[in-house]
Amino acid sequence: MKYYMCGHIMTTHGIHGDLKVKNYSDFDRFQKGAKLYILHGKDYILVKVLKASSFGNYLLVRFDGLEDINFVEKYHSDDIYIAEEDRRDTLEDGEFYYSDLIGKRVINQDGEDRGIVEEIREMPHKKYLAIRYKDKIHLVPFMEEFIGDVSEKIVVKEIEGLF
Repeated sequence: MKYYMCGHIMTTHGIHGDLKVKNYSDFDRFQKGAKLYILHGKDYILVKVLKASSFGNYLLVRFDGLEDINFVEKYHSDDIYIAEEDRRDTLEDGEFYYSDLIGKRVINQDGEDRGIVEEIREMPHKKYLAIRYKDKIHLVPFMEEFIGDVSEKIVVKEIEGLF
């Protein structure tokens, strides 16, 4: 089975098993009843979301059967995944899985190579593509003003000073 990272456990919160989670997904992966997996060591532990709520830039998530701090402390700093079979099959226009963007070649509007997407960085106001080009990381806002076509390659609408 193939898994895709959708969150990272930052710490515990309170005594009832709530976990402070950094959400790595544009989709509502942490809705009640969702099946997710915690990668603990080398094992993917199946968990089911009991409840989730916003907590600043994070989520507070409680999993079914793990409603006690003593059950969840060991998951501190673990990552949360979704199984490929549980991902949504259809995406809205302009939606992408992070895993589909990372590793893509980037070119500018003139077809000139501008590197490869290494990661997606989430800032409070928007998401950025972290593109490695000439041994440097360049952050390009992932928004219509800077991103053209996204298919086999990502076309960046390059402005002066971007690379």
